[in-house]
Amino acid sequence: MTQLNPYKIGFRTIKTAVGMALAIIIAKLIGLDNFASSAILVVLCIKHTKVHSLQAIVSRFVSCLMVLILGSIAFSLLGQHAIVLGLIVLFFIPLTVVFKVQEGVVTSCVILLHVFNAKTIDIDLFFNEILLLIVGLGIAFLMNMIMPSLDSNLKQYKQQIEQQFTSIFETFSRMCQTPNPEIDISFKKLKLTINKAKSIAFRDVKNHFVRNENSYYHYFDMREEQLELLQRMALIIENIETKDYLLSKISDLLSEVATNVNSNDYTALRLHALYEIRLELNQLDLPTSHASFRTRASLLQLLNELEAYLVVKSQFGSLRLHSE
Repeated sequence: MTQLNPYKIGFRTIKTAVGMALAIIIAKLIGLDNFASSAILVVLCIKHTKVHSLQAIVSRFVSCLMVLILGSIAFSLLGQHAIVLGLIVLFFIPLTVVFKVQEGVVTSCVILLHVFNAKTIDIDLFFNEILLLIVGLGIAFLMNMIMPSLDSNLKQYKQQIEQQFTSIFETFSRMCQTPNPEIDISFKKLKLTINKAKSIAFRDVKNHFVRNENSYYHYFDMREEQLELLQRMALIIENIETKDYLLSKISDLLSEVATNVNSNDYTALRLHALYEIRLELNQLDLPTSHASFRTRASLLQLLNELEAYLVVKSQFGSLRLHSE
């Protein structure tokens, strides 16, 4: 048996319902013909973001104006016949593609049918349809100005990502204590969380007309770059074969990084500790066995990847500074 989706009334649904009712009430009070069609305009123009809504409104207004002029001329000259209607649509749709307003084709067809069914095609019909567009599109624009803030969602995703990063570094720190460790970490969940966070951050950008970027988006993008480094570090740690003098120090450094996985820029101290370990590594005698030599090489490579991780963070700085 097919399982039904849970019943839910979203914010967009509420805006659509309220907008449709308002559009019909206003259009009827003004005394417009075909006043119910204003509700169709509202439904088609309610979008997830303010920018997309404005684009949809402009596209529909232009396309409707085009079909109103084209339909009025064609029906006046050739008559209000079904064949004429089909010919208008045949030429009109490619025309909307040329002017990049094809999003308004459905709305335009509604306006075209009004002209097709009109008893007389005159200036009154033209103004009636224009006012119908203004009411429907205007209500849709006002409804789309009411958008819920996404800041709380972005903060939650930020906390989730940082918690997962902390858990990964704590695991790395523990695994450095034992040779030939088996790291049981699922990076897919973290990658999915980052992708969702970036999607919401991008949507937040589209809710502002004058802002073309979002500091959270840059933050999540930075975390995505660091995730690739974490995956490489996991492979290196898995290849550690023997005990080494520097393993405990690297383990401590990874533990420090774990406690400082946040949006603030505390990377300078971690980089200083990393450089101290690298200098000490360069002064040590070469290993005497092949396994020890491979382990030492893995440690050097691990330090390089960790340095790249910290550098990425230092280049980003702090989320607070980006917001300002």
